[in-house]
Amino acid sequence: MFRTKINLLFMPLVSALLFGFGAPVLRATTTYIVGTCKVGTQFSKIQEALNATPAPSIVEVCPGKYPEQVTITKPVTLEGVVSGNSSFATLVAPSGGLVNNATLLNGDAAAVQILVRNVAGTVDLTNLVVDATNNRAGAVVVGILYKNTPGTINHTVAFNEEDGEGGFGMYLEGGSANPKVTVENSTLDHDNIGIWVQSSSTSSELTATIENNLFNLNPYGIQVFAGATVTISGNTINNNVTGIYLAGSSGSAMSNTIMSAVLGFELIRDGISIKSNKIYNSAAIGIDLETNITNSAVTGNIVTTAPTGINVCHTTGSPNMVHTNTFVDTATAYEAESGFPTTGSTYIGVTTILQTCP
Repeated sequence: MFRTKINLLFMPLVSALLFGFGAPVLRATTTYIVGTCKVGTQFSKIQEALNATPAPSIVEVCPGKYPEQVTITKPVTLEGVVSGNSSFATLVAPSGGLVNNATLLNGDAAAVQILVRNVAGTVDLTNLVVDATNNRAGAVVVGILYKNTPGTINHTVAFNEEDGEGGFGMYLEGGSANPKVTVENSTLDHDNIGIWVQSSSTSSELTATIENNLFNLNPYGIQVFAGATVTISGNTINNNVTGIYLAGSSGSAMSNTIMSAVLGFELIRDGISIKSNKIYNSAAIGIDLETNITNSAVTGNIVTTAPTGINVCHTTGSPNMVHTNTFVDTATAYEAESGFPTTGSTYIGVTTILQTCP
């Protein structure tokens, strides 16, 4: 009896050692369908599915137009699905127009089509279209706004996100949760600003990866501000005022292609490196450096057909950080102070290799 009693007493300990203390409980996946293209629990509106009980893990949206503004406050995957020959689940403005439903970091009211707000877990969006045509907002318009929430936006299109007060295809805000957000394989078209990245802190409260996206006819492609660490790579940006504007905390912009912008790059704050990019047909400057540089390497870039390839007039510390670039058919390669080292770069069809600063 004594021996049996000891064995019974130790059984919980043995179980804990074998299976682990506090092992996570597996939860069933709850999937809801918006529309009638698939069998399952069906809803007619996206917001109804997001608000349902139990809370969904996945919301699949059938092809079609959905005149609604959506707010997400719980972890979820929201995805458009292919049905027959159709594959576009599109959010459009309701008949009365978009209404203000969020406040941006600068205090501006905004009308947002997909608002993702302070979610502790991951929110993923994929295979969706947000179209702000006829939005009637009269305020700032945003296609997708992530506020202090981690997640991935993949294969998503945002276009016509603009009004009299301006607009953003996607707006990524950091915060105390220090979220990580990825935007990939997506298209930003006819927006005022394609993607805006920012936190309210001077130190980084947001890690953003922006890769393999297409920006078309945005006056400004990507704008990064304080409080953000970024990796910007493999994007194609066409016909902009400024292709990529960098005033963030740290990171890199690598292997992007910028075409027909007034300014290919503007570097406003030291910390983000600009490497191995291709800048074509800039109306003014391929890369404009507007800050002292100690941590931002500007190397391996190709600037083709521009009045000025790289402007180094507003920086210090540049000779060690700005080098080994290639200039093709530019009027001036480097605009810099007299004595700036130009050896190590490549010049093809360049009229003036070094133009001294005015």
